[in-house]
Amino acid sequence: MSGETAVRLIVCDDHQVFAEALAAVLSAHGYYIAAVVNDPAQLLELLRQDLADLCVLDLSFPDADGLEVAAQIAALDPEIRIFVLTARTGSEVLRKAVSAGARGVASKERGIDDILTAIGRVAGGEIYCDDNLLRDALGLSATRQSQAQFLASYVTPREHEVLTYLVAGMTTEGISRRMGISKTTVRAHVQSILSKFGVHSRLEAVSYAIANKVIEPPGHRG
Repeated sequence: MSGETAVRLIVCDDHQVFAEALAAVLSAHGYYIAAVVNDPAQLLELLRQDLADLCVLDLSFPDADGLEVAAQIAALDPEIRIFVLTARTGSEVLRKAVSAGARGVASKERGIDDILTAIGRVAGGEIYCDDNLLRDALGLSATRQSQAQFLASYVTPREHEVLTYLVAGMTTEGISRRMGISKTTVRAHVQSILSKFGVHSRLEAVSYAIANKVIEPPGHRG
């Protein structure tokens, strides 16, 4: 990350020793650690102060549900990248985390190099899904449904609205005015859509959305 502005990051995990150790490693790799907290309420308060670009979030807390916390962060500011690092397993973990707004999901059982790579991809604007969790979510076989198809089924309501306007041919400025959000936020939604679909342009995203029935084509009447 040399030569670039350091990504501001908050680690939120109720295991303080683990959180501080992870933060130390991330700091050594060029991230700016804005805070290390073990309370989701404190995390939300810090994010309201615009102190981070990315948060690494556990899912298990004594008095809070990490999935609900992720959804609150996504509602607070969709530009904040949420990376879920969890000890939970099971087919629903990935589905629920992505649905809540996470840009990345990985197991704590992964080695530190894998975790660093995953966080780096999310910091760079990509979507990351742990291969083992993905296979579990798809019933052990990814041949029936690709990662992009899986993620496309978890387009958020706001992203779906943006897609509707993209299909209609609207510009970023037009979408911004129609939805009452900033152009930067529109671009964040678009980037998330591109990452979920595994495509590189708005035209590809529109084509993918129509082909996979994520959204109806213009002029379609039921």
